[in-house]
Amino acid sequence: MKQVIIVFVGGGLGSLARYCVTRLSANRLMKFPYATLTSNVLSCLIMGLFLGYFLQKSSLNENLKLFVITGFCGGFSTYSTYTLETINLYKDNHIGMALLNILINFSLCVAGILAGMYLSKLKLA
Repeated sequence: MKQVIIVFVGGGLGSLARYCVTRLSANRLMKFPYATLTSNVLSCLIMGLFLGYFLQKSSLNENLKLFVITGFCGGFSTYSTYTLETINLYKDNHIGMALLNILINFSLCVAGILAGMYLSKLKLA
């Protein structure tokens, strides 16, 4: 039961962070869903940082992993919103933007995880 609460709290904080990114989105008149892209890429960067750190420190508490990776990053990233926005772009006849959204989200999210894992290995003294 304790682990369920840990994931619940992490997910709530991640969802709150996603909401804040959306609220801070500068121009709501733009067609491209920058707020969702930002949330997804930042979530992947954070996930990569922690995955890299967890791989180096195998003795870390499993609850911390659940809180950050499953909870926070799961709540902060938003695959369902990304998918809906892509479908809406397509339905609104912005097919190029829909395809660009798919390409950019995938590419930057993979790059975010890899960059986070790389950065976690740097000795920042």
